[in-house]
Amino acid sequence: MKKNNMENSNMENSNRDNNTMENIEHDLDSFRQLNQKLKRQYETISLVRLIVFAFVVIGVLLSLTAHIWWGWLIAIAGIIIFIVLMQKHEEIDNWKNYMERFIKVHERYQKRKQGNWHDFSENGGEYLEEQDYVSVDLDVLGTDSLYQMICTAHTDGGKRRLAEVLCVNGKENEMPSFHELMKRQEAVAELVEKSRFALNFEALAMQCEKEEQKTRPGKVEEELSQTVQALSVPVALRILAWVYPVLFIGSIIGSIVHWWDSGVILVLFFSALLVSFLMNGYCQKRMSRAFEQSGTMQTYLYMMDALATEEFHSTYLKELQTHVIGNEGKADGLLQGLRTLERLISLYNFRYNPIVHWLLSGVCLYDLHLASWVVQWEQKYGTNMEAGIAALGEVEMLSSLAVLGRIREVSYPILEDSEVPKISMLQVYHPLLPIEKAVANDISLQQQTVVITGSNMSGKTTFLRTIGLNLILAYAGAPVCGTQITVSHMKLFTSMWILDDVQHGISTFYAEILRIKEMVAYGKKKYPMLCLIDEIFKGTNSADRIVGAEAVIRCLTNPYTITMVSTHDFELCKLAENYHFEEYYEGNEIHFDYHLRKGKCTTTNALYLLKMAGLGINE
Repeated sequence: MKKNNMENSNMENSNRDNNTMENIEHDLDSFRQLNQKLKRQYETISLVRLIVFAFVVIGVLLSLTAHIWWGWLIAIAGIIIFIVLMQKHEEIDNWKNYMERFIKVHERYQKRKQGNWHDFSENGGEYLEEQDYVSVDLDVLGTDSLYQMICTAHTDGGKRRLAEVLCVNGKENEMPSFHELMKRQEAVAELVEKSRFALNFEALAMQCEKEEQKTRPGKVEEELSQTVQALSVPVALRILAWVYPVLFIGSIIGSIVHWWDSGVILVLFFSALLVSFLMNGYCQKRMSRAFEQSGTMQTYLYMMDALATEEFHSTYLKELQTHVIGNEGKADGLLQGLRTLERLISLYNFRYNPIVHWLLSGVCLYDLHLASWVVQWEQKYGTNMEAGIAALGEVEMLSSLAVLGRIREVSYPILEDSEVPKISMLQVYHPLLPIEKAVANDISLQQQTVVITGSNMSGKTTFLRTIGLNLILAYAGAPVCGTQITVSHMKLFTSMWILDDVQHGISTFYAEILRIKEMVAYGKKKYPMLCLIDEIFKGTNSADRIVGAEAVIRCLTNPYTITMVSTHDFELCKLAENYHFEEYYEGNEIHFDYHLRKGKCTTTNALYLLKMAGLGINE
C-alpha cells in the first residue's frame, strides 16, 4: 500500500536514533515543514489537472467538429494523464491528512507529559454503568479520569474494549485469568518500546474515527458480522461488460480509418450511459456492503496493514497479527484481501467524480465490472473482516495501556497467582497527578485491616485512590506508577464518593451501608478481596458512626480480605494496624508533605482551616 509505506518510512526516519517519546519538539517542527510542502504540491496538481482536462475537451471538439482524427489521441492521452493525476492528487491528499493527524498525536503526548490532558474529548463516560462504583470512586471513567488520560483508541471497538478492560475488576466473574494477564502485560511492554508503531497506528485510527462519525456508530462492524450472502452477477452481464469495451474501441478505430461516421461512437457511448443508468440500482446493491462506508473500510485496511507488517515478539500481539496475515506468516488471509479491497475502493472512488464516472461508464460499463469484482471479493474474504476489525480494537486497547510507560516513571507489577490477598508497593504514586506534584509512598499488607488517620487535606483519600488506580492498571496488564509493586489476584471494592438518591429515598448514610453490605456479602464467599473505605460512615452522627464502623471493621477483618479504612475517629485505631498523614506549620502557614507514616495521627487542623477561611474562630 503506497500510502502506508510512505507513513512507515516517515516513522522510521523520525525515530532512527530514538524509538521513545524523546525529541518530540524536533519531530514536530520537521513534520510541520513537510506538511506545508505537501499542501503546496496538492495545490500545484489541482492546477495541472484543470489544464489537462481543458486539453481533453479541446481534443474531443477537434474530432467531432473539425473531423481531425488525432483529436481523439489528444483526448485519450489527456484522459489517461487526468486519471494518473487524480490518483496522485488523492495520494498526496491522504498523505497530507495523515501528517496532520500524526502531528496531533505528538501534541497529545506533549499535553499528557505537561498535565494538560483534561480537555481531551474522549473520557469513556458513555461506558460508565450505573452500579460501577469502583470506576466512579477511582476516576477510572468520566471527566478527569484514567481513561481520558491514556485513551489512544479512535475506533468504536477500541474505545469500548479499553473501557471493558479498565472496568472488569468491578464485575462479577469477569476477571481475566492469571495467564491472560501475563500475556497482556508482555504485549503492553512491547508496545511501550514500539513508539514508532504506536504513534503511526493512532494517526491511522484518527481517520477511522472521523469516518465512523459519518455513519451510525458500530454500523460497519454490525454489517460485517452478518453472514456474507453476496449476490452474484449473471454470466450474461459479465460477458456484456467485457464485450462492450471491445466494440467501443473498434468504433473509434473504424471512425479513424473512415469505415463509418464518428457518430457511431456517440451512439455507443450514450447507449452505454443509458444502460449504466438503468443498472445503477442493481449494481449498487451488490457494491453497498463493501463500499457504503468505503472511507471507514479504507482506514481499517491501513491499520491492518500496519499491524500485519510490524515485527512482534510477544505472544498476544502475534496472535492478533495472525487474524490479519493468516497462519504461519503466510499472506493467505485478510492481508491479501485488504490489499485487493484497497484497489477496489480506489476504483470505486472514481464514481464520486461525475465527469470521470460518465466517461468510464460510456467507455466500458464501469459499474458492471465493479459489481462483479466486489461480489468475488466478498465471497473470498468477507467473513474474515470481523476478526480483523476486532484485532484492531484490541491493539488500540493495548497501546492505550502502554501510554503511561511513555510519559511516567513506571514498573511492571509482579502478579502472584495466590489465594492470599497481598499488596506490596514501593514508591507508589497517583497516576493522574502531575509528576512534579505526585508524592510516592510505601505500603505492604497481607490479609489484614489498617486504619488510616490524618487531618483534613493531608492525603488520605488520594492515597486510597493511588492504591486503587494502580491495582486497576495492574489487573488490566498495564505498567504501574511505582518502583516495585507486587499484588495478588483479588476483587476490588470501594466506598468513597457517595451521594444520596432522592428519587429512591436513599440517604448518603444508607447508600454507604448498601455498598459495605456488598463487601460483607462477597467476603462470605471466601474469595480474595480488597476494600477501600474513605471516611467511613461520615453521613451520620459520631456515636452511630463509631459503633457502625467498629462492626464493619470486625466483619471485614478475615483471612480473605485486605481492608483499608480512612477516618477522623481515633476510637477506631484500636481495631487494626495504624497509618497516618500529618501536617506541619511554617510562618503561620499550614503545609502537607503527603508522606504515609506508621502509627496513629496525633494532630488536627480543623480550627486552623476555619481561621484561614476568615470565619473568626479563635485559637
